Amino acid sequence: MNLRTKLAALFLPTRRLIGAEPGDADAPAVRAGGVLGGQQWVVPRADCQYRRTDLSGMPPRHRETAARLAATRYLPTADAVAHIAWREGVAHLWIWSSPPAEVAAGDQRWLPESLLFAPPAQDEARVLRTARGFEGQLWEDGQLVLSQWWPQVPDAGAWQRFLRAGGLDPDPAVPAPLSLPWSEPWGEGKRNLLPGSAAGRERLAWLAAGVLVALLLGWELTGLARWSAAGSRLTARLDATRAEIAPLLSAREVAETAQAEADRLRSLQSGASDYELMARIAGALPEGIRFRAWNRNGEKLEVGVSGGDSDPRKFVVAFAGDPQLAEVSATPVADGMRLAFSLQPPAGAMP
Repeated sequence: MNLRTKLAALFLPTRRLIGAEPGDADAPAVRAGGVLGGQQWVVPRADCQYRRTDLSGMPPRHRETAARLAATRYLPTADAVAHIAWREGVAHLWIWSSPPAEVAAGDQRWLPESLLFAPPAQDEARVLRTARGFEGQLWEDGQLVLSQWWPQVPDAGAWQRFLRAGGLDPDPAVPAPLSLPWSEPWGEGKRNLLPGSAAGRERLAWLAAGVLVALLLGWELTGLARWSAAGSRLTARLDATRAEIAPLLSAREVAETAQAEADRLRSLQSGASDYELMARIAGALPEGIRFRAWNRNGEKLEVGVSGGDSDPRKFVVAFAGDPQLAEVSATPVADGMRLAFSLQPPAGAMP
């Protein structure tokens, strides 16, 4: 059950049969409605007259007025009231000749008993047991064509006359009376939207609910609009700030790029340069020694020399006092001497 169904149930009228005493076993059960539905009287078929008017050929906007005019022709007294129920352009009229003073003269305040008996599944002539007496009904093409009330079960003659009035062949067999419970009205009545009516109260409740929802939505939308406006202003300020600091950011990027390139170039030069080392090694070697080969790989340096004495110890002793070149080994080779240095970082240098 959705919210609309639950809310609509609050406005269902409580239906009570006119003239029924509390605890009357023969009277139909009272249909309890919602707390806001009010009272709706059900008038026995014995107190009503039935008429019908086919207005399906008229424009829908004129049908209600035409049905009201047609009903006035059947009102026997000035106090009589009529209930009109619509079914596919056909107006079904029940005339109540003597309504009590406490019953309001409004089509949403009372219903004829016949309107609460569900139509048959297929066209037929049937007899219904009512609160008082019996009602004969003739249904054709989904419409109530003829209705007749009898205080007792109709005999064969009364039943045949009823069938002839409906244009059917007389059938002497009277059908067994049916006892049907009340259901929802099978005809659509005019909606009474006055504030005092059940439909009017329901309309007012839906209107109040709609106003409340609109206020809540308006509050939310106003908050969203304010947030959106504040976000737009903040975005504009951020854009202006970015435009102001764009030159600074660009200069910073250039400086960082230059710094990275300088670091890269410095990394290519580890410790002393080859020219410096070559000069220092040449200065420490004995006279007449010439360089033949030079190969440096990071902190490893191999130097090929030729000439002079072939004693390796002299070459090792020549670099004993140099803190960076002290770790040296001399190996005689066919064309001279090969010196292998393990370079040490200069004193005070960062590791």
